[in-house]
Amino acid sequence: MPATKDEIAARFMELAFHFGYRRTAVEDVARELHISKKTVYEHFSSKDDLMRYALELTARRQRARVESMLTEPTALGRVQQVIGIALADVRAFYESRPSAEMAEPPAIQAQVNDLVFAPMVRDVLVQGVETNEFTVQEPDVTAAFVVAMGMEAVRMIRDDPSCHPEELLFESVRRLITG
Repeated sequence: MPATKDEIAARFMELAFHFGYRRTAVEDVARELHISKKTVYEHFSSKDDLMRYALELTARRQRARVESMLTEPTALGRVQQVIGIALADVRAFYESRPSAEMAEPPAIQAQVNDLVFAPMVRDVLVQGVETNEFTVQEPDVTAAFVVAMGMEAVRMIRDDPSCHPEELLFESVRRLITG
């Protein structure tokens, strides 16, 4: 049975996370799935198109997974949970790969974060504004700041796996959003 568009994209993303985008070829995906390159190109016009779709698929799945884990009744509690989940995912990502493989995946992770965490944080910020928990004037801009602070925490974890910036990040975000 031929691979589906989602199966092709998911396998491509696995290989890109492991080997990096530049070193992952369409041929690798086809070989792994026992399909022809032609089958891949029936679904995707280019490697970049495949990457874009794979990122979107990963983002949708990741967002659904994270949202299913949110249990806090307050928007601030959900922000704290999102930070904890995101940084736990980052830590697991880096712990599962040797340092030699780290050159390209952080850029991919940043794109996934832009697709997953920025919109999720924005939605939680809007909920917090609606319930008067937060004093955020521009949810999109504030979400971008939160993601930027999160990316710095990611860099800290990448550079020093024993580092735990979760509390510092949450406190900084709390001050940003609660005034």
